[in-house]
Order: sequence, then C-alpha cells, then structure tokens
Amino acid sequence: MPVVSMRALGCLVVFGYTLVITSADVLIKMIAQSYPAAQLFGVACLVVAGLSILSALFGTREGTQGVAAQLRTRYVRFMVLRCVLGLLGAFGFYHGFRLLPLAEMFLFIGLIPLGVAVLSGPVLREPVRATAWIALAAGSLGVMCLFLDGRSALGVGHAAAFAACATTALSLVLARWMTQREGGCLAQVFWPNLGGGLAMLAILPFVAVPIGLTDFMWICLYGAAMFVARWLCMVALTLLPAYVATPLMNIQFVWMLIVGAVLFGDAVSVGVVLGGVLVVLSGLVLVAGTMPATEKVRAATA
Repeated sequence: MPVVSMRALGCLVVFGYTLVITSADVLIKMIAQSYPAAQLFGVACLVVAGLSILSALFGTREGTQGVAAQLRTRYVRFMVLRCVLGLLGAFGFYHGFRLLPLAEMFLFIGLIPLGVAVLSGPVLREPVRATAWIALAAGSLGVMCLFLDGRSALGVGHAAAFAACATTALSLVLARWMTQREGGCLAQVFWPNLGGGLAMLAILPFVAVPIGLTDFMWICLYGAAMFVARWLCMVALTLLPAYVATPLMNIQFVWMLIVGAVLFGDAVSVGVVLGGVLVVLSGLVLVAGTMPATEKVRAATA
C-alpha cells in the first residue's frame, strides 16, 4: 500500500478510535451515577477478557494451545502487580468520571503518556529526554488551569482522577517492560482485565444493587467499546508513527467538550479550554522529542 494511503487510513483509524473511546467515557459516566464500581467493572472487565480469548482463538490455527501461547507470561509477579494497579486505576476512573465533567477528566487522561515518558527512565532504564520533563510541566500547568477562575476546588474527583492516571502510567510502563522481553501484547490486555473482573465479582455481593437488562447491556457495551478502542489504538500505531498518531488522538478533547456540554450540561469554562490546549501542546512537545532526526528534517523542509 502506498505511504500516502497508509497515512490516510491511519488517520481514519485514529478518528474512529477517538469516537469509540469517547463513547466508552460517556457510558462509564452514565453508569457510574447509578451502579457501584464493582458492578460496572466486574462485568466490563470480564467482557474484555472474554473478547481477548476470542481474539486469540481467531488469531491462531493451533486451537487451545495457540490461545494459551498468546496469553502466557513468564513474569507472573509483574503481571500480578499490573492487575493490582489496574484495580486501583478502575476505582480511580470510576470516581473521576462520576464526579468530574468529561473535559476535566481529559486533562488528567492527557497526563498518562507524559507520566509514561518520565517513568520509563527509572523503570526501563531509558534516558529521560528533556522534552519529556517540559511536556510534563506543560501538562501539569494545564491541569492547574482548572482552578484559575476560582470556581473549582480540589476535590475527591480530582484526587481520584490523578491516582487513576498515575497507576495507569506505571502499569503501561510495566507492560512495555514485559512485552520488550516476551511479546504477548494480548496477554497484557487479558490478565489485568480477568484479575480486575474476578476481584470486582468478589466485592459485588456486598455492594450490588438491582440492575435491569437494559443497563446490563450498557455495561457489556462499555466493555466491548474498551476492547475495540484498544484494538484500534494498536492498528493506528502500526499504520502511523507514534509521533503522528498521538497528537491526532487528542481530538478526543473536542468530542469530550461537545458531548459533555450536550449530554451532561457541563459548563465549558475558560480554564478548562486553556488547560486542554496546554495538555494537547504538551503531547506535541513529547512526540516532537521522540521524532526521528530524519523525520524532523522532512518536517522542517516540507
């Protein structure tokens, strides 16, 4: 396929990813108003785990042995740690989406790749570029813009969102460490979701509330949307360089502003818009710092 066609297809995939992940965010915000975290993620995580098995089954001709090979890991302790981090992150995202407007949640979600870039130094022993620190500073300033107009105050939702993004960043770095040594990208999706789903089911009897079939289907749809979003993200990164795909994914901020205002009546303050711009710019700074030198020359001469 010509390079131009691959780039165009990659852009369409990224566009689809932003729509799917925004839809998932809308679903979690809706469901979190009525049902506890264990009820939401207990079902959704097991849906993702089940779809991971189906994906492995369709991706191999060796039957159950091929599925087991795709889901196997040699680093059991690290995978357990990822399961714990995923569980903590799930509770953080639950309370963040329940208590905060969608656009404000984006400001914290936008910090995840910045946290990954900085944590890669001590965990992966990779050199941390100066641009990563600059991007993290710009993104942090973007979050602080929430409080410029004096109408916002640090609350449980903000603390939960920050904790969720911090644990997610560390989990992603650990996933990268393991895949660098054994591959197994599908295992990195399957085990944390299976572990999180089973842990939530253990809690569920103590917090469950009656649920109708329609709401149960919405929760299943949320799990399916998360699986599709992760799959589209992987496809996008095979069609586009990361420094092209990552900035395009920030289109999600626009969708979250629009959907938040239309569906949930979220007020769009100057601080939120300014913060979103800074977070998007921080992502551009980060990917510019990782762009290969040859591509930088092409960009400068284009």
